Amino acid sequence: MKLNYSKMSDKKVITIQLVIYFALLMFMSLILPGCTDKCEQENTYTYFEPVYTSMEELRNAVEILPPIEIKQVGKIFFKDGYLFINEPNEGVHIIDNRDPSNPINKSFINIPGAFDLAVRGTVLFSDSYTDLVAIDINNLEEVQEVGRIEGLFNGFNSYGFYATEDLGVVTSWKQTNEVTITESTCKTNRNDWGMYYEYGLLTADVAAFNSASAVAPTNPGMGGSMARFALSNDYLYALDNSDIVAVNVANVSDLQAGAPTYIDWGIETIFPKGNTLFIGAQNGMHIMDITNPSIPTLISNYSHIQSCDPVIVDGNYAFVTLRSGTECQGFTNQLEVIDISDLSDPQLKYTYQMTNPHGLGKDGSALFICDGEAGLRVFDATDLSTIDDNMIAHYDKIQAYDIIPFNNIAMMIGADGLFQYDYSDLSDIKLLSKITISHE
Repeated sequence: MKLNYSKMSDKKVITIQLVIYFALLMFMSLILPGCTDKCEQENTYTYFEPVYTSMEELRNAVEILPPIEIKQVGKIFFKDGYLFINEPNEGVHIIDNRDPSNPINKSFINIPGAFDLAVRGTVLFSDSYTDLVAIDINNLEEVQEVGRIEGLFNGFNSYGFYATEDLGVVTSWKQTNEVTITESTCKTNRNDWGMYYEYGLLTADVAAFNSASAVAPTNPGMGGSMARFALSNDYLYALDNSDIVAVNVANVSDLQAGAPTYIDWGIETIFPKGNTLFIGAQNGMHIMDITNPSIPTLISNYSHIQSCDPVIVDGNYAFVTLRSGTECQGFTNQLEVIDISDLSDPQLKYTYQMTNPHGLGKDGSALFICDGEAGLRVFDATDLSTIDDNMIAHYDKIQAYDIIPFNNIAMMIGADGLFQYDYSDLSDIKLLSKITISHE
């Protein structure tokens, strides 16, 4: 039977349509297996409520403090004999490294929400949650903020909670009551850590809840290979989610940011070389032209399987480490050597298996690989086709994260602290000093 809706009132049409809809639902529930009470169960979770700090309080918190112990390592930057070590989400340690055998922890700059850094002249740049902040470090006893761009970076943390001018930023989490909910075991929206619930998070394993990850990421100086900030002449380039932002920093009291340039999902690291930026991503390497510094433009892409991907460049070759890890969801652990003599057509030349490589650095023929829990490996890379046959040192008692080799001194940051090595004689590399992380 075919119904002629045109001769019926709107009310009758809606009533008939609803009857048909519910009849179909009843029919489908009878003939199809579904999630009924057979696959429902009660589960108990712990509720974490976000704690917000106002933007005004965060923006007034930048200050110089006496030196404090390093408790957690982040990005590193070397400039004019000083090492700048990021304490994730807290600020920057300043290390006088003019004598690498006796580094001196000079002071700490409190910067809430700091995860990346770069130094140009006597100005330190850092993120501070959603803002970019410029800090004058000419006098290390009296550093002061000299510039800021508010809201430059995306306003949400790793769990998707947004920062707003009204609420502020999620800076911690408050464990409150337990919540029992009825769930379907046929289908769940849970992640490894739990699930979103009302205005916060639910987790079944309190011990596994990582509150730190649940809060908000010339010779201008050198950042490590894990850096997300890069300096080139008068511009700072910052990776933000899937975009790159070019900021004119010539006048630090009047920082000027261009419009974000979309690159791709999963971009992680940035390495500058002349008028070119090499951007490591979870799915490959992107090569960008900055001849026009305010508008980075894509030259080419080099693709690899999904994996975490820091990159450095030396001459006509790019060196990329791929590693497995929960944030990358990959299973490959290797070093790739890529011919970039033609920037428009990068070609993979050699591949070497590693354990879990993170940051890397190169100075002359010496290639340093921070191989995660397998420690620091040093290779003679004179012949790029036989790198794996020429390992000249292996420090396997440390967990290595990132490294900056410069003027025969390798400055390596790892889970246990800052290690410095003299590699002026590659046949006799010497440990010069160590600053231990407190882990308290």
